[in-house]
Amino acid sequence: MQLPLELIMKNVENKAEIEAVVAEKVAKLEMSCDHITSCRVFIEQNPTHQHAKHTYHIRIDVRMPPHHEIVVRRDSGRKSHDNLSTVVRDAFMATRRQVEVIVDRQKKKVKSHTLARMMPAKLREFLKMGE
Repeated sequence: MQLPLELIMKNVENKAEIEAVVAEKVAKLEMSCDHITSCRVFIEQNPTHQHAKHTYHIRIDVRMPPHHEIVVRRDSGRKSHDNLSTVVRDAFMATRRQVEVIVDRQKKKVKSHTLARMMPAKLREFLKMGE
């Protein structure tokens, strides 16, 4: 990355453990795409009632040239039984899938449909019969 990882945590417990998970996931993300310019991760733990679990909000912003910006938001919401590292891993999996789609498009590995293939089968048969 051209810019260092920007990690912002708000009201988060076990910061060292979460920093290690985020650093590991960013390293894997860089293996998928070597031209990521910046990655910003925001993690917030919302306090709830004492008898309830905490809910988490995660936002991952990734920038890639030319003019690609990926934003992934994950909330633990109803899955409040998940711990924070699980929610972070899920968010990074979604980010990695989106990065891989962009990389495949840039390398032209995405299947391109010809005009003939996009026509309905009956129309193709009709045009073949006319030849």
